[in-house]
Amino acid sequence: MKLLEYNRVEALILAQNTSIKRIKNVKKLLRVGTQDYMQVTQVDQDGGYLDLTKKNIQVAEIEEKKHFFDKSKTVHLIMKMTAHCLQKRLVDIYDEWGWNLYDKFEHAYDALKLCLTDPEVVFERVAIPEDHKEQLMKNIRKKLASAPIKLRSTFNLQCFTYEGIEAIKESLLEAKK
Repeated sequence: MKLLEYNRVEALILAQNTSIKRIKNVKKLLRVGTQDYMQVTQVDQDGGYLDLTKKNIQVAEIEEKKHFFDKSKTVHLIMKMTAHCLQKRLVDIYDEWGWNLYDKFEHAYDALKLCLTDPEVVFERVAIPEDHKEQLMKNIRKKLASAPIKLRSTFNLQCFTYEGIEAIKESLLEAKK
């Protein structure tokens, strides 16, 4: 099993640590190639392995970690796009100012979201070069801007006067403007 938060280090989970209930076949509970949420119980730095458990994890914790991971993926995508446009290495961008977003805000995603409405608040706390700011703002607008909402509805429109069709046509054209 490879762990995303530990730079894809391989880990081991024993069958007894997969569930509180007794299970006959671990393959029914864990599938190869899927992502799952587990807790690290022990780290052996000399041997280079980690022990995992799935017993004590609550559903609320899983939802919280999913939300955190999704936010992190979005931040990473924006940072990756910014590094590509600036023709710099992603690691260098993170070292220059990317990790500061995590330090100064609860999550870097919150800082980038705040950049949409009030970028100066973010740029006061984190020192970002001007050319980086411009490219970062372009990428934030691309990826975090809210998508327009399309509404579809059925309605009846009636007009009981003599020029009914023309009145309806004019009102719909005026609404379209």
